[in-house]
This record gives sequence, structure tokens and C-alpha cells, in this order.
Amino acid sequence: MATANTPERHAQWWHPVGGSISIDAGAPPYRRLAIQLQHELTTAQSPRSILLATPNRSALAAHACPCLAYCLAEELGQSVLLVDASGKDRELSRILGCENQQGYFDLLSRPERDPNDWVLPTSHKGVQFLPAGTMPTEAMGRHQQAIPGLLERVLQKHDFVVLSGGSVLHDTAALAATPHVGTVLLMPVENETLVADLDAAQKAVRFCKARHVGVVMVDGRSPQA
Repeated sequence: MATANTPERHAQWWHPVGGSISIDAGAPPYRRLAIQLQHELTTAQSPRSILLATPNRSALAAHACPCLAYCLAEELGQSVLLVDASGKDRELSRILGCENQQGYFDLLSRPERDPNDWVLPTSHKGVQFLPAGTMPTEAMGRHQQAIPGLLERVLQKHDFVVLSGGSVLHDTAALAATPHVGTVLLMPVENETLVADLDAAQKAVRFCKARHVGVVMVDGRSPQA
């Protein structure tokens, strides 16, 4: 089990349009994780897509996703699409001021649309952002079959896709993407997540036929947003 610190010091401000989030560009855990993920996904010939999710509801995973996306772009020199795939909380879109922008869930209901129409640039040239979108949570279940096709399309234009998935125990949207990504990273929060909840989350993603499941412990200090 790896441990990753949430960004506090030596942070840069990373933003697409209306909001911003602080990331630690030099955070060793995320840099090592980026290199490890590239090796594992390439060796296994798996899709270069990564779903980050928490067992329970927590904003920390939404802060961790930009750190990982940034480090994938910095360390590997490749293009990364960061996606808010959280159906209920949509925390990453809220933090970045994109909660009213169309995005991921709208594309699931309208597969004829070009994803690039709603992808936003960021302050890092190697990272782009796709907000969660505006489709209501209760309508998402009808469009889950479109997930593999959408991920395949965005991987044609980006080297990696990083999805922020919310809580696997409280958000079915996170589970819906599970079988279609290269790896699922569960992010329990140190001194907060119960072992029983982590076990339940691991069982849930395995039941949904995840290709690979990893665990990255996130420390419980409040990130700066």
C-alpha cells in the first residue's frame, strides 16, 4: 500500500477556467506512482486509463487526481485527460469552477458529440479537463453502456485518462466505469477510513470485474483549494 500526501506546501496553482486547485509538482509519491502506472499498464497491455476513488465520501480524492495527472504529464511527457466521473458529488468540477459546464455524463447520453467540444485546457499544456457535466444523477443509469466507447475515443487523442470517481460505496457512477479502465486506485484516508469500508470497497470493484485494483493511502490533512 503506497502513501501519498495531499498538497500543502511548495504548491503551484493549477486551473482550467473558473476555479483553481493547489498541487505539489514535486510530490515524490505521485511522481513514483505515475512512473509505476505507466510500467504496469504497458506491461499488462491494459488501457491507459486510471480510476481514482475513495471507499467513502471524501474531497481528498478530487485533490489527488490533478496531482497524478500533472505528474503523468511532467514525468512522462505525454498528454493526459483528467475527467470528473463522479455522479453524485462532482467535487472536482465544483472546485475548478466547472460545475455548470457540459462534460462526461452529457457525452454518455450523446455519443455522437465529439468529446473535444467540451474538453477544457488547463494551465499545464499536457493536461486537459473534462467536467462531470450537467446531466442529472438519476438519468445516468440509462447510459452506462456508452462508457467503454467514450473511453476508447478519448484515448485515441490522449496518452492517459485519469478519472475522479467519487465514493464506490455511495456512487454507482464510480462502479460503472470500473470494468472499462486499466486500473482502479482506491484511496482510503489515513485515520479516517475504516478497514471494513476499505474491504467492502475492494470487494465491490472486484465484483464489477476490475482488471486491476490498487490501494493508495491518502493522509488526512485538509488540502488547500
